[in-house]
Amino acid sequence: MTRNLGEFCARFVAPLLGGGTVHVAAPVRPADFRAMANELATLRNSDVAALRLQRAQQLVAEPDLHDPGAEELALWVALYNLLVLDHPDRGRVWARQATWRRVESAARYWLLFARPEGFSAALANHAAVGAFLELSRRDQILSGAEGELRFVGQEIPRRRLRWTVPGALSVREETIVWWSSAHVPEVAALQQDVLWASPVTCLLRPLTAPPGYSPLEGASFLRHRAFARAVCHAWASSRHWIEIGGTVLGSLLFSLTGRPLSGAAPAAQGAGAPSAGAKPMLALPAPVDTAGPEDVAALVAALIHVHFLRVLELGARLGVAPTSRDRPVQMFLALPLLLPTLGDVLGSPLGGASGLGFDAAVERRWIEYIDHLGELIPRSVVENLLATLVPRVVKAEK
Repeated sequence: MTRNLGEFCARFVAPLLGGGTVHVAAPVRPADFRAMANELATLRNSDVAALRLQRAQQLVAEPDLHDPGAEELALWVALYNLLVLDHPDRGRVWARQATWRRVESAARYWLLFARPEGFSAALANHAAVGAFLELSRRDQILSGAEGELRFVGQEIPRRRLRWTVPGALSVREETIVWWSSAHVPEVAALQQDVLWASPVTCLLRPLTAPPGYSPLEGASFLRHRAFARAVCHAWASSRHWIEIGGTVLGSLLFSLTGRPLSGAAPAAQGAGAPSAGAKPMLALPAPVDTAGPEDVAALVAALIHVHFLRVLELGARLGVAPTSRDRPVQMFLALPLLLPTLGDVLGSPLGGASGLGFDAAVERRWIEYIDHLGELIPRSVVENLLATLVPRVVKAEK
């Protein structure tokens, strides 16, 4: 592995951020990291700086990104070493198991070191982690009378095709998303650390967030209007928007109260529910005074706005099935019913006095939707929210 930062960026970081082909060789050692950290000033006007800005602009129109620092380099290096640990030819590399344990340990340390402080650092981390989650490889599969042979991320060697009877073999390609494929145990364990290093990614993809993650970790970022808009649209545009809402709200309430929601049932399989296997993230209790009532209010407002966006797209009523008995899902569906109580704090999705009001048709659809929820959601769910959630949001007004 070269100690030159420019070559590392050209072979891995730039292709990762720009959607190109990343190249993986030997693992990055701590000595290599220290040497590259001394060259970070050279990235100020480089292709990498432009690519990370473009990735951030896909989320926020005018991102305020700081120059790459040691923490961001640590994230890049850790992501690179994960690919090294998971390389299909790793078994052919002459190295003791203790060497691979050191590589794993260093990657875990760098991911912990890379956890961001502030929105700018979190946005920069998402530029890398978001691209990392989208990485894919092309496998070639050789099929014959004796079965199939898969070449992971590689072309089939010519020697295997040269001396065969024409028509006896067939070749096909499959594109595999690396993140969701099977991994060696070390990499599977490190995937959660990757997500912990990017709270923006976890907020945008709550169904992917690791166990123990709370949406309060990134709730303060919702005070940035452009980012809050991006989060709301990301949640609302998913066909699993109801499951996302139930996941976020259930995790939020567990963070606030320290008690899991009782009466939870498997999510209803309808237009807004994911396929079997999606589970709400478990959140560890987060002190309310640490998160702040404004953060709780921002999350609740974002969840209510998801309802409104679905109403604008005429897709909400179809996704709300009367069989939704999952407790977090019911509570998410009940949130618009709290607007008479929370309107003074959160405002109204319709705009009201702000001058951003919608036409009468939209207002009518929104009122009809709330009436539909009132018929669908048990009164006990609304009363539960009035007792547990509303007092923590109302504090934001004071």
